[in-house]
Amino acid sequence: MKRRNTGRRNAVSEPVPAPAPVITPYEKIAAQLTTAINDSVAQIPGFHDDLSGIPKRIGRLVSTEFLGMTMDAVDASGELQGVNQLDTLDCRDTLQFSQAIRPLTALFFSVARRLELMTRVREVKSGKGALVIYHIAQRIALNPNNTHIAVLVENLRAELRRSRLGAKRKAKVPTSPVPAAPVATAEGGDLTKIAA
Repeated sequence: MKRRNTGRRNAVSEPVPAPAPVITPYEKIAAQLTTAINDSVAQIPGFHDDLSGIPKRIGRLVSTEFLGMTMDAVDASGELQGVNQLDTLDCRDTLQFSQAIRPLTALFFSVARRLELMTRVREVKSGKGALVIYHIAQRIALNPNNTHIAVLVENLRAELRRSRLGAKRKAKVPTSPVPAAPVATAEGGDLTKIAA
């Protein structure tokens, strides 16, 4: 038995290609910096070690100067070397690490503060323009022929109310400082707290 060709073809819908994501110049810069930083810090010995058991805030027991002086004393004294209580090679490596890394962390913190300030300045400037548009749209929406603008104004009003309520809630939540645990220090030690 032959099948008749009805002339109808099954319509095959071709998949609609998804639009390519738009990558902004800022995202490119951020991606380059992220890659460069990740590649660089991966070279630091111990960077990826598990530090989950370390307290969030840890205090130095002594200053780096005290460490250096103690190391020099051990190197100069056979009796102090004999007690075998300080690994001078490890101590010297720690001092070199500190001298190299502290300026780097200071740079990271200053860059982060600068980028955060730049972000806030730009957002405030754009926010002022957005509020001007919002107030103009409110006036335009008063015309009964502009119902499409009225819907936009309602959406903007709801978002503005939600963001302002969120800011008020954040301001009302009291933030009590966590008291730092006392740290035993050696004579002339440094009580400076550093974040782990």
